[in-house]
Amino acid sequence: MDSVIKAKSTGRIFYGWWVLLAGIGINTFGAGAYQHGFGVFFKPIVEEFGWTRAATSAAFSMSSLEGGLEGPVIGPLIDKFGPRKVMIVGITLLSLGLVALSQVNSLLTFYAVYVLLIAIGFNTGFHWAAQVAVANWFIRKRGAAFGLLGSAQGLGGSVMAPTLAWMVVQLGWRGSVIALGLILFLFCIPLALLVKHKPEEDGCLPDGDSPVVTVGTGSTPTKVTSGTEDAYFTLMEALRTRVWWQFALGFTLRSLATGAVLVHQIPLLTDLGFDPQVAANSVGLLALMSMPGKIVLGFLADRFSKRYLLCTAYILQAAAIVLLLRAQTTEELFLFAFLYGIGWGAGPVMTSIRGEYFGRRYFGTISGCNQAIVMLGHVVGPVFAGWAFDVTRSYDAALIIFVGTLLAGAAILFFARQPEPPKRALLACNVNS
Repeated sequence: MDSVIKAKSTGRIFYGWWVLLAGIGINTFGAGAYQHGFGVFFKPIVEEFGWTRAATSAAFSMSSLEGGLEGPVIGPLIDKFGPRKVMIVGITLLSLGLVALSQVNSLLTFYAVYVLLIAIGFNTGFHWAAQVAVANWFIRKRGAAFGLLGSAQGLGGSVMAPTLAWMVVQLGWRGSVIALGLILFLFCIPLALLVKHKPEEDGCLPDGDSPVVTVGTGSTPTKVTSGTEDAYFTLMEALRTRVWWQFALGFTLRSLATGAVLVHQIPLLTDLGFDPQVAANSVGLLALMSMPGKIVLGFLADRFSKRYLLCTAYILQAAAIVLLLRAQTTEELFLFAFLYGIGWGAGPVMTSIRGEYFGRRYFGTISGCNQAIVMLGHVVGPVFAGWAFDVTRSYDAALIIFVGTLLAGAAILFFARQPEPPKRALLACNVNS
């Protein structure tokens, strides 16, 4: 009869925390450069070249489309080769893209650099790779881990949006992107070298649990498992569930609003008469408030229903946009940033719920394919908002529609219940127990 022996703890700090810290550092720079940086550089680029806002926004939308198309490819590659190698490639591409951006002289070259270098670099080396690494290192603490990882986006925005706005004044937007690209490369590559794919490669298990060794009739260990291992879905098994499609639609309706606000917030606010630095500071505050939103919602996601938390966050974002429609004072502007930032903290919960529902073995593949649909919102939202402004000279119509999409998304996710594990997974769990 087989016996079970619990391996002794090594007493060292669980390496998953180092993986998480590296991911936070990398994504702080990545989010600041790619997501918030575009909003800061948006108006200086439009003013220099005289392009329409819809045409300029199309670069961000095309990069989001590229990210969606890339997900089903990059996800399996990360599952196969590990996040470290993919991170190094992505960091290098994003850094080169930022330097190359300083040399653009036409709309076509702007699109080419932003989509083929900057977007591919970010989506490859920052967004996907860090999420897969964290999903593999944490199971019980996954919500908290994703909340902390997601806080990097807020940290990047709160620090880098005002900093980049200052740099544009001092160096111009071209000098700023060169400096940003060089600093990003020198900072992020050493951090990527710290990232390991799975805890089993480091001789441990998710969440820092001690291994459980099953010994057969001889004295040779036959199996090493963890009591916290989750049942997993393959991609095809996930696609056959209703909730996978509920996630795709519910998350897409949110991304319509988030993509548009991210790109157009500073132009919208300066059009309303706010000082450009005040507008940039509001972006920083929005990003800053997303940090406690992501951290708190991430910790709550390990204790309460993730779908209820998502519904609450969606409603907060919708209420914030309603406030933005009427903002006339700096206080109202900052209240919008506060509420929207808290609601924006739902991102890690969205990632965590995928891991809870579908497991970690094919997390990159399943999430990448799901995100391929979600990214349609990031494609359509910014261009639609830019087009609405070009036609009406106002963002009001677009913002009202985004309130509706957020509320519709909340309704869909309210009914997104966890699927039954596949029979294969249930059998495997019974055998392991």
